[in-house]
Amino acid sequence: MARSLLLSLLVRQHLALKEKFRARYPHCWLVWEAGVWNVPENSEQNHGTTRLPTSDLRDCLPSGDAMCFELAAAPGRDTLTLGRASHNVFVINDATVSREHLALHLQPDGQWTVEALVQGGPAMLGTKRMLPGQILPLESGMQLQLGDVRLTFHDAESFHTRMGHTAALMLAHQRGGSQETPA
Repeated sequence: MARSLLLSLLVRQHLALKEKFRARYPHCWLVWEAGVWNVPENSEQNHGTTRLPTSDLRDCLPSGDAMCFELAAAPGRDTLTLGRASHNVFVINDATVSREHLALHLQPDGQWTVEALVQGGPAMLGTKRMLPGQILPLESGMQLQLGDVRLTFHDAESFHTRMGHTAALMLAHQRGGSQETPA
């Protein structure tokens, strides 16, 4: 089963595990960038829910956190689906995301591609609008836009680099040396 974890949790693990982080998380990742998240009641499901900001956010994650989806294909399953419907591998419960929006395909060479599903809504890869049924290669740092949801693709190395950078920002902020917020 593919995992989804909070960026803040992964940063703490990066700090604790140091170089062992690479071995524990050797896959590519898709990061649902900063938003206000409603923590799912069933932790076995890989999804997050956006919600409108309110004055009482005690049951939400801190502002600036992100949801990270690990792109690890199971044996015999080289396609991971993403959308609002609960049957997707990665569920993004946001009204601007279609029930079945994207499919991510693991290629034999280990690279990932993204397909805009015919029944899905508009999708952008970088500044390029994806056509329904179109399959494009993913490269580290590429951003996908699905309605109001922004996702960033990372290969294992760039994800490790991002975790290191975010951890350094978090430590600097805790020491009062920086006013930047980690992301």
